[in-house]
Formats: sequence, C-alpha cells, structure tokens
Amino acid sequence: MTGAALQTLRGWPIEGISVVPTNQAVPSLDARIRLLRASHPVPGPDGLLASRSISTALSKLGKDELLLCMISGGASAMLPSPPPGISLRDEQRLTTMLVRSRATIHDINTVRRHISTLKGGRLAQLCQAESILSLIISDVPGNFLPDIGSGVTVEDPTTFRQAVEALGKYGVWENAPRTVKDHLVLGQQGKIPETPKPGASGFARVHNLIIADNATACIAAAKSLSADESAATVLTSRAEMEASQMGRLLAAVATERRPRPFTQGAVLIGGETTVLVRGNGVGGRNQEAALSAVEGIADLDGVVVGALGTDGIDGNSNAAGAILDGRTFHRAEQKALRPKDYLTRNDSYHFFRALNDNLVTGRTGTNVGDIYLMIH
Repeated sequence: MTGAALQTLRGWPIEGISVVPTNQAVPSLDARIRLLRASHPVPGPDGLLASRSISTALSKLGKDELLLCMISGGASAMLPSPPPGISLRDEQRLTTMLVRSRATIHDINTVRRHISTLKGGRLAQLCQAESILSLIISDVPGNFLPDIGSGVTVEDPTTFRQAVEALGKYGVWENAPRTVKDHLVLGQQGKIPETPKPGASGFARVHNLIIADNATACIAAAKSLSADESAATVLTSRAEMEASQMGRLLAAVATERRPRPFTQGAVLIGGETTVLVRGNGVGGRNQEAALSAVEGIADLDGVVVGALGTDGIDGNSNAAGAILDGRTFHRAEQKALRPKDYLTRNDSYHFFRALNDNLVTGRTGTNVGDIYLMIH
C-alpha cells in the first residue's frame, strides 16, 4: 500500500487504516481495514481527515499492543496535521511555494516537521503501544529517515531555527503565511516544544526498516538491461541537483570521447532533482531534465536518454517522464519547437507531447524517486 498506512495487530486479520493517493486504484483490503484517500503533492482536506482518523486510532492503543506502520513516498503531503493556529489553506499555500522553488526535499521536510502534530516523530509520541515497527519505502536520496514521509516515527535532528533558515534560503519566508511564520518564530524562541531529538525517551521501542529504495529500482533496471545483452552501470542512486543540470550531465556523459570509466552500454543515475518554476507550463523535473539534454545530444547516433519518476507521474502532468535521442532536436526543428522556449515556460510536457515522446505509464502505486538513463 502506498502513502502512509497505519495498522494495529489485534490477532488476525489486521485491523487499521490505509491511506492512498487520490485517483489511485483501490487495493484489495480486508473489511477490517478502513481506506482513506489523500492528495499529493499539495495536501488537501481528505488528507487532514486521514490524519485525524489516525490520531484517534493511536489514542486507543494499549501498552500491550504493536503498531505496524507502512510508509512510502508521498506521506508528507498525504498526512497534513497543522498545529492550532495554522489552517490547512496556510499549509497548502506554503507547500505550493516550496515545491515551486528550488528547495531540496530535506529543506522542505525540515519545514513540514515543524508545522505538524504528527511529523518529526510526533506520531510515535502519540502512541502508547509497547512496540512500533515501520516498514518504509524510501523516495529520498541517501535514505535519510527523518525525510521519508517527514519521519513520523523517527526522531528529528533539525530545529525550528533551521526551518526558518530554509524558508529564507529559497526566498519563501517573506511571502509565507503569517500564521506559519508566527509559529516558527515562537518555536525558535523556545515557546513551542521542539520535535523529539535523537535519544529522546520512548524511541527505543521504535524500529524503522527500509524495505525498498531508489538503489533497489536502479539495480533492477540494470539487471533488466543486462538481460538484453546491454551492459549497464549504476553511477549513483543519491543524485541531488537541478533538473537542468541533470540533463546537461547526461548529455556530457554521452559526448565523452575519452576512454570512459564505465563500460559501453547503459548508464543509470538515481535520485531526485529540483526545478525553479518561472513559467506556467505543464511538466515536471524528469521531463525538464530530458528537455535540457535535447541540444546536447543532437546528431549523436545510437544515443538514447530517458528520465522518469517511479511513481508514474511527473510534476503537474500525467506523464512519468520522457525519452529522446540524437534525432529529437531536428524532429523538433521541423515542427518549429525550440527547447529553450519550452524550458523558459516550464512546459516540457507539451514539447515532448508534440513529438509523441512522453513516457506515460499511469500511477505505479509506489515511489522510490527518479531514474535517469543514458544508452550509448
């Protein structure tokens, strides 16, 4: 199950709550499991209802019980639980501002943890269960536990001060909702309790296990390519950079003429990129990275570049990403499509749609970050 599913074991079958993204197919669940939907990447009222339902369920757990949490990418947005004084609309506005900036997932989730009653380990604090087991699917480069789903069952090493600094770093602080700024300032002044820090009491009973991540997907992709007699090398599964930089990197690797440090064939890079949104187009970080590579690989024979999100969606589009080769630039020229114009408008989706080069898979039901592929 995707999102954040919280379940309590009281014998068999399992009883509990499952939260899945809006528009995702309903999984087959036992009648004792309550299914709630939630919005992503901007939190919605459905997610707020799910958060309240989970908080109520947690308050009923006894000390002799086990809390089983299954958490995957998207849980941060799908479990909005703003503290008193901050409205859901305020959180929606702030999330939109952060997503449209170049903020990293670490900085975004540092802020999220400090405007929540569940994130940053607070969910675990609400629960009196004897043991808490979290099975986690990671979409965060490097698998930093406090950033996966904003660490609902993990101690938080960041502070209110760092949340304020993160908003300032990306130019968000000035226009952030007044209620958010007031809350963070009070926390910085010590007038609101901090999130639980490493070593906090009550966390010895918590066990957080990563069961899948971006490296898992990259290795599986490499094995699949190798099965087709194409040598494949995973350079890293921890890449973090701007989407345009990723596109230029893929093009640079493709044009390298000196002896390469990897075998001829496929090169895979996993991780997560960011986009500074200046236009009002349709697309996402994967299509933006692909579009940024178009001119760089123009006229290169036998070179293919692909970029896709493992959750099957990319930004505000219905595509997972895009694919291109050395002929893409000239095919675009024939249709009077200029890559730079579409990059300026952040409209990568319509560029590739005109060429029928979007990758459309539909929602996959899970999320372990992004995969970038270059075959030469």
